[in-house]
Amino acid sequence: MLIDEKSIYEVTGGDYSVYCFGYTQARTVTNDIMRRDPWGGIPFVLRKDLELSLDDRGNVVMTKSTLDKILDLASDDLPEGDE
Repeated sequence: MLIDEKSIYEVTGGDYSVYCFGYTQARTVTNDIMRRDPWGGIPFVLRKDLELSLDDRGNVVMTKSTLDKILDLASDDLPEGDE
């Protein structure tokens, strides 16, 4: 696996998902999860297909479509109406 510090990773165990910026942060979150719940299994670390880069000051730069994908991942479904 390529160690990429400029990508977004999803750490998932099926019933949870944590999104991280960079492989190092994803591994740290994975280790924390395993330390807190050693019988919960090993979480998967998945690189998400989101294009972003850093400018000369270290700010994250992304396209609007990438931002839309991130917002979609982070949003819950709308509640159903009572009819």
